[in-house]
Amino acid sequence: MFRQKIEQVDTLRDRQLLEEKEHEMTLTMTGDSLEGAVGNLFQVMRKQIFQEIGHPIIQMETSAVYFQEVKIKRETERFLFLFMPRERVYFTITAKIVVKVKYLNITKEDF
Repeated sequence: MFRQKIEQVDTLRDRQLLEEKEHEMTLTMTGDSLEGAVGNLFQVMRKQIFQEIGHPIIQMETSAVYFQEVKIKRETERFLFLFMPRERVYFTITAKIVVKVKYLNITKEDF
């Protein structure tokens, strides 16, 4: 039977790892409803924060949201250019979002 070598890492023992950072970003997203556009905005925000922080994130809390610009685009669609007209509405939102991020300040190099 093979034995696996177990290594103990003491470099992190009794070290405060939790850090908090306020992160501000401006994003623009489009959706076919107001809820859809806002949902897309926050989905992209989360992905961008995970990429920029680069550490294990414990908590994200949005502390402020400012809509800087909201555009509504209305289009009338018709079947075969004549029949059954329907109006389509698209929302484009530019927002400044301030997020408090709590994360563990560790990297792979610590191990």
